[in-house]
Amino acid sequence: MSHPRYFVPHAASAAEPVQSDASAIAHVVDAFRFEARHLLEQEWIVGIDAVGNVHVVPASARDPLPAEAKAQLTHHEVASGRTPRRIAAEELYFFAVELVEHPSDAEGFNDPVYLYGHLSGPWPGDAPTRVPGQLTVTRGDVLAGLVHGAAEAFHYVQTPESPSAPRGYHALLPGDRPERLAEGRGLVLAWPAVPPELQVGNASNGPMVARILHDVLTQLQEDARAHGGPEPLARMELPVPSRAMAIADLELRGYEVKGDVAILRRNHPGLLTRMAEWLRAEKVKVPTEAGAPGFLEVARAALAALPGWPGESERVLRALVRPGGSAPVPVGSMAIPVAAAAVAPRPLPPRAPPKPPRPDEWMQDFLNAHAASHPGGAKPKLTRAKPAFTPPPAPAKKSGTPDWMADFGATRGEPASKPSTNTASPAKKPDWMSDFED
Repeated sequence: MSHPRYFVPHAASAAEPVQSDASAIAHVVDAFRFEARHLLEQEWIVGIDAVGNVHVVPASARDPLPAEAKAQLTHHEVASGRTPRRIAAEELYFFAVELVEHPSDAEGFNDPVYLYGHLSGPWPGDAPTRVPGQLTVTRGDVLAGLVHGAAEAFHYVQTPESPSAPRGYHALLPGDRPERLAEGRGLVLAWPAVPPELQVGNASNGPMVARILHDVLTQLQEDARAHGGPEPLARMELPVPSRAMAIADLELRGYEVKGDVAILRRNHPGLLTRMAEWLRAEKVKVPTEAGAPGFLEVARAALAALPGWPGESERVLRALVRPGGSAPVPVGSMAIPVAAAAVAPRPLPPRAPPKPPRPDEWMQDFLNAHAASHPGGAKPKLTRAKPAFTPPPAPAKKSGTPDWMADFGATRGEPASKPSTNTASPAKKPDWMSDFED
């Protein structure tokens, strides 16, 4: 298998053949029209199965799709109100992003970012494969890829768990040099992957996209402030993906949150502790919370202030894409294709049982290699598909009778706590009953 220049496969992991099966798709994540030289234009559907493996099938073979996947595709087509976008290329790779590493020893502004996940492709091809590894891009590539891809994000049905209409975001990234991109090769279509256990009726990835953009923008702002960078980057007001977690972090650092302001509590004994408190701000504004749409607007403004942006790779890459509802991409001698002749559908082979989820220990090999090349350096920031939970600090106990005295009260026959006066709530009806009520 040939890989894009900027992708490094994991040395200890063998490439697996990809056998796309429309009937195995659990969630649809994208749809687009592919234009390749000497080939007819064809629409493709990208989906994932129950364990997260990618499947790429032509839209003409959508009949075997499961009912839920067909419903997702139909909703997207109607809700978006536009035909799929066109991508002019000779080959295309798909990359499911599972972890993002932001190096801490940056020397400039548009520094490298390491994306870890599984690469599949190339398409179209006779023998596409799937292999884990690392894709290296720049901060600007990540921001621009998500910003430009937002208009073509996949629309999912509103669910009780999502505060807004859920979306499936993707990013077209440069996997090779500009001259190779101009030939239509080395294009990587990436999307932040959501672990199967976190998927609730769809594969929307808005929360992870918000975390990725937050971490990239934070690194840009820190460098701008430390190196006298562009004033708009240094002064931009960044929201946070979760205000509750931001408040918990401030409280762990010794602040007391009152509304939108956090005030430092300077009541810790010890000289070293007091010196550390003196270096902190007396008052800190509690940041606002934003989802993926809010972070995309901030990213758009950051790109306008990023020195040297857009570069040659970015200009070549965006010239190969036309938004949904537009005309074909006039690249080189690529002619406007005619409709393909109808082909009798072939029977699908029996589907093999899905493989169990693969562990992510292979990512640690790349992280260890980066740490070894910079001994003693600051640890990089990591953006994970499954965020780690930070427990909030325990609430301060009120003055009064200590808890240990309740033990003696209980031994004298006194109740340790007041009996609850709440009445039991009626039993909830089983979910299957709702099928008959519809």
